[in-house]
Amino acid sequence: MTPASSPLEAFKKHIGPLTWDDLVTGYDFGFLTSLEIQITAPGNGPAVERLRALEGSALKTFEAHLWAACAEAVGKTPRPGSSRWSQAQDRWREAVLRDALATDSTAAHLARSVELLYEQVGCPEDMLGMLKPSQGWAGIPATVDPTAVQRFLDRSRQNEPRKFGAAS
Repeated sequence: MTPASSPLEAFKKHIGPLTWDDLVTGYDFGFLTSLEIQITAPGNGPAVERLRALEGSALKTFEAHLWAACAEAVGKTPRPGSSRWSQAQDRWREAVLRDALATDSTAAHLARSVELLYEQVGCPEDMLGMLKPSQGWAGIPATVDPTAVQRFLDRSRQNEPRKFGAAS
């Protein structure tokens, strides 16, 4: 089995360069560390430079600096429920799913990766059918339909609209 990429590597490999929306949502969902954002953040404005310079105890204010740098770069910061947020959330889902499909060698590994993604980011309505979640109390592991995962990814590449709101 090929080792899975980090979420940042998966995003760059399967989606491309990160936008500010991707940085903010990636941080919020725990895909990116503050250091990864400091290294990856585009631009050279004053807020971006302050973000990059944070270290030690100053990192306690990282999120506020991230929002300020994003607002400086693109005019505003995406918030949960906004279309920019939802689109960035979809890009993270796609990157992680594509990486899991490419690297997880067994259906059990893929099922666990998809289940973790559901737990971490939530899922739109059109993702619900690809996974039967585990039932720890009954000793039943998660199962996934790899064909359904591929169909979901094929639709995302065809830019079909997502069905937001079910569990995101």
